Amino acid sequence: MNEKLIEIENRIKLLKQIPVFSTLEEKGLRALASLLEERKTRAQEPLFKKGDTGESMYILAEGEVRVHDGNHVIARLQAGEVFGEYALLDTESRSASVTTEKTSRVLMLKREALMTFLSQFPEILLSMLQLQIRRMRDMNELEEKLSKSYLKITKQKQEIEAQHEAIKVQKNQLELQNKNLQELNAQKKQLLSVIIHGLKNPMTSVQTMAELLDECKHLESDEREYLEILKKSLARMNLVINDLIQANQDDASRLRRQVPVNISNTIEQAIALHSVKIATKELNFSMTESGLTIQLQESYFAQLLDKLIEWVVDHSEPKTKLFVQIKQQESVLVIFKFQCKDVLLDKKSNTIVPASLFEVAPEQLRLFSFIHDLKVLSGLSLQLNHLGKSDCELQINLNLPAEQSNRL
Repeated sequence: MNEKLIEIENRIKLLKQIPVFSTLEEKGLRALASLLEERKTRAQEPLFKKGDTGESMYILAEGEVRVHDGNHVIARLQAGEVFGEYALLDTESRSASVTTEKTSRVLMLKREALMTFLSQFPEILLSMLQLQIRRMRDMNELEEKLSKSYLKITKQKQEIEAQHEAIKVQKNQLELQNKNLQELNAQKKQLLSVIIHGLKNPMTSVQTMAELLDECKHLESDEREYLEILKKSLARMNLVINDLIQANQDDASRLRRQVPVNISNTIEQAIALHSVKIATKELNFSMTESGLTIQLQESYFAQLLDKLIEWVVDHSEPKTKLFVQIKQQESVLVIFKFQCKDVLLDKKSNTIVPASLFEVAPEQLRLFSFIHDLKVLSGLSLQLNHLGKSDCELQINLNLPAEQSNRL
């Protein structure tokens, strides 16, 4: 579309905005403006493509264009900007494509017309030379920046490679450690197997002796009571040994095997192991009956109850009450209520320690490390509360929602 709509005066204004032509006097500008050819384009219309032979410089009078190489956009140009000016000086092919973004109007200066203009106004050559020198300096500065960037990138690459090598070394070390751990685990399982079977054989002999004694009709009442405690202790030890055998055979993920456990029965069995001491101290033991059954690690829970009951009995005042209560609230609680004077007394502040059981002074509780290990393994939590005077309360929170338990 080649209709002349841009007046000479407007063309001159555009030429004055272009550095290489801005030094021309009015006569030169007017002559050059008359040599410009107009072209009106539609949106998305190519002005030229990469690889085309260049012969014209373009001045964007109206609209917007994009300079691109395929789908990669190099720049977007607005009205008043110039592109394709290298074609005025050489005949090399275009280095990029230019396409309009919207309806646009451009002014074209062809190389042939420029040569005619230079014969009349040779002073423009100096401006063109200065422009090229400025561009060369810009290129040199860009090259220097790129060189510094390259050095920086090279250094970063070397650092990354060094880190990669360090990671490879760490990986090899971890693989070696893992191999050593596997070997140690195999040795541990073998040693544990030897220990388990070493315990199992005498345990079987003791159980056999206990059964023979149980058949004896001439035992005194206290001797039979001791025999019952022995049998229950043997049963507990047998349970622990069987769990160790199972754990030694299973994968680590199956180590914490849970089974249905009747809370009341387990407490009664643990209390029975300490019946002699309870009778000696004349403790009045009672418990609220409960048919509550919960999925637990049975041996861990039984050992924890055994040690806690031993502690409670040892530190209960003689001839006092020892009461056990099982509650179902947000979680399942086992509560020991007993009377205890001195053991929980902080002698420095002369106050009862109301903190967690594991914060009581070590000399007051000798079973900390064992209980703490069981707490970690079984997921239980303990809390010791002072209820006033010598009344104390020890809570075992099973950390199991009540809806996950059931009654027999």
